[in-house]
Amino acid sequence: MSVSENEEIFTTWTSDVQGTNASIVYLCGELDASSAPSFLADVQEVISRHRDIVMDVHLLSYVDSTGVAAILSIRNALREFGKNLYLAGCHGLLTKILNTIHASDDLICFDDADQAIAALRSTDKATSL
Repeated sequence: MSVSENEEIFTTWTSDVQGTNASIVYLCGELDASSAPSFLADVQEVISRHRDIVMDVHLLSYVDSTGVAAILSIRNALREFGKNLYLAGCHGLLTKILNTIHASDDLICFDDADQAIAALRSTDKATSL
Protein backbone atom coordinates (compact mmCIF):
# COMPACT_ATOMS: atom_id res chain seq x y z
CA MET A 1 0.00 0.00 0.00
CA SER A 2 1.26 3.47 -0.80
CA VAL A 3 0.18 6.71 0.82
CA SER A 4 0.66 10.26 -0.42
CA GLU A 5 -0.21 13.50 1.33
CA ASN A 6 -0.37 16.75 -0.59
CA GLU A 7 -0.47 19.85 1.60
CA GLU A 8 -2.54 18.02 4.23
CA ILE A 9 -5.84 18.78 2.49
CA PHE A 10 -5.69 15.91 0.01
CA THR A 11 -4.51 12.36 0.58
CA THR A 12 -4.48 9.23 -1.56
CA TRP A 13 -3.65 5.69 -0.67
CA THR A 14 -3.52 2.68 -2.96
CA SER A 15 -3.63 -1.07 -2.56
CA ASP A 16 -4.08 -4.04 -4.87
CA VAL A 17 -7.44 -5.82 -4.89
CA GLN A 18 -6.73 -9.42 -3.99
CA GLY A 19 -7.74 -11.97 -6.62
CA THR A 20 -8.01 -9.41 -9.43
CA ASN A 21 -5.84 -7.45 -11.82
CA ALA A 22 -6.97 -4.22 -10.16
CA SER A 23 -5.89 -1.63 -7.64
CA ILE A 24 -8.06 0.53 -5.44
CA VAL A 25 -7.19 4.19 -5.02
CA TYR A 26 -8.79 6.00 -2.09
CA LEU A 27 -9.14 9.78 -2.28
CA CYS A 28 -9.67 11.95 0.78
CA GLY A 29 -10.00 15.73 0.97
CA GLU A 30 -10.02 18.33 -1.80
CA LEU A 31 -9.16 17.38 -5.38
CA ASP A 32 -8.55 20.69 -7.10
CA ALA A 33 -6.03 22.65 -9.16
CA SER A 34 -3.46 22.55 -6.36
CA SER A 35 -3.70 18.80 -5.64
CA ALA A 36 -4.48 17.37 -9.11
CA PRO A 37 -0.85 17.29 -10.39
CA SER A 38 0.34 15.31 -7.36
CA PHE A 39 -2.70 13.05 -7.60
CA LEU A 40 -1.93 12.26 -11.24
CA ALA A 41 1.69 11.51 -10.38
CA ASP A 42 0.57 9.17 -7.58
CA VAL A 43 -1.80 7.24 -9.85
CA GLN A 44 0.64 7.05 -12.77
CA GLU A 45 2.44 4.11 -11.14
CA VAL A 46 -0.81 2.11 -11.05
CA ILE A 47 -1.61 3.02 -14.66
CA SER A 48 1.85 1.88 -15.76
CA ARG A 49 1.15 -1.55 -14.26
CA HIS A 50 -1.80 -1.95 -16.68
CA ARG A 51 -4.35 -2.63 -13.95
CA ASP A 52 -8.02 -1.70 -13.68
CA ILE A 53 -8.57 0.98 -11.03
CA VAL A 54 -11.37 1.26 -8.50
CA MET A 55 -11.32 4.88 -7.38
CA ASP A 56 -13.10 5.34 -4.05
CA VAL A 57 -14.17 8.98 -3.90
CA HIS A 58 -16.60 8.86 -0.99
CA LEU A 59 -14.18 10.80 1.25
CA LEU A 60 -13.72 13.66 -1.22
CA SER A 61 -14.95 16.83 0.43
CA TYR A 62 -14.46 19.02 -2.65
CA VAL A 63 -13.64 18.65 -6.32
CA ASP A 64 -13.29 21.31 -9.01
CA SER A 65 -13.08 21.10 -12.79
CA THR A 66 -9.33 20.42 -12.65
CA GLY A 67 -9.96 17.47 -10.34
CA VAL A 68 -12.64 16.10 -12.65
CA ALA A 69 -10.29 16.54 -15.62
CA ALA A 70 -7.65 14.54 -13.72
CA ILE A 71 -10.13 11.70 -13.13
CA LEU A 72 -11.13 11.71 -16.80
CA SER A 73 -7.49 11.71 -17.93
CA ILE A 74 -6.90 8.61 -15.78
CA ARG A 75 -9.89 6.95 -17.43
CA ASN A 76 -8.47 7.80 -20.87
CA ALA A 77 -5.00 6.50 -19.98
CA LEU A 78 -6.45 3.21 -18.73
CA ARG A 79 -8.43 2.76 -21.93
CA GLU A 80 -5.21 2.84 -23.92
CA PHE A 81 -4.28 -0.41 -22.12
CA GLY A 82 -7.77 -1.91 -22.38
CA LYS A 83 -8.40 -1.27 -18.69
CA ASN A 84 -11.27 0.44 -16.88
CA LEU A 85 -11.82 3.03 -14.19
CA TYR A 86 -14.56 2.18 -11.70
CA LEU A 87 -15.77 5.04 -9.49
CA ALA A 88 -17.12 4.19 -6.05
CA GLY A 89 -18.98 6.45 -3.68
CA CYS A 90 -19.74 9.34 -6.05
CA HIS A 91 -21.68 12.07 -4.30
CA GLY A 92 -22.39 15.78 -4.16
CA LEU A 93 -20.47 18.13 -6.39
CA LEU A 94 -18.58 15.36 -8.22
CA THR A 95 -21.84 13.68 -9.28
CA LYS A 96 -23.30 17.03 -10.31
CA ILE A 97 -20.26 17.91 -12.47
CA LEU A 98 -20.12 14.44 -14.07
CA ASN A 99 -23.84 14.64 -14.91
CA THR A 100 -23.53 18.20 -16.25
CA ILE A 101 -20.73 17.30 -18.65
CA HIS A 102 -22.41 13.96 -19.49
CA ALA A 103 -19.34 12.05 -18.32
CA SER A 104 -21.45 9.93 -15.96
CA ASP A 105 -22.81 8.11 -19.04
CA ASP A 106 -19.26 7.08 -19.89
CA LEU A 107 -18.00 6.10 -16.42
CA ILE A 108 -18.66 2.95 -14.44
CA CYS A 109 -20.06 4.21 -11.11
CA PHE A 110 -21.00 2.25 -7.99
CA ASP A 111 -22.45 3.20 -4.61
CA ASP A 112 -19.39 1.90 -2.77
CA ALA A 113 -16.07 0.14 -3.25
CA ASP A 114 -17.46 -3.28 -2.30
CA GLN A 115 -19.97 -3.13 -5.17
CA ALA A 116 -17.27 -2.01 -7.60
CA ILE A 117 -14.94 -4.82 -6.55
CA ALA A 118 -17.75 -7.40 -6.81
CA ALA A 119 -18.53 -6.21 -10.34
CA LEU A 120 -14.85 -6.29 -11.23
CA ARG A 121 -14.53 -9.87 -9.97
CA SER A 122 -17.61 -10.87 -12.03
CA THR A 123 -16.05 -9.33 -15.12
CA ASP A 124 -12.72 -11.08 -14.46
CA LYS A 125 -14.50 -14.45 -14.15
CA ALA A 126 -16.53 -13.84 -17.31
CA THR A 127 -13.46 -12.97 -19.37
CA SER A 128 -11.49 -15.96 -18.07
CA LEU A 129 -14.09 -18.54 -19.19
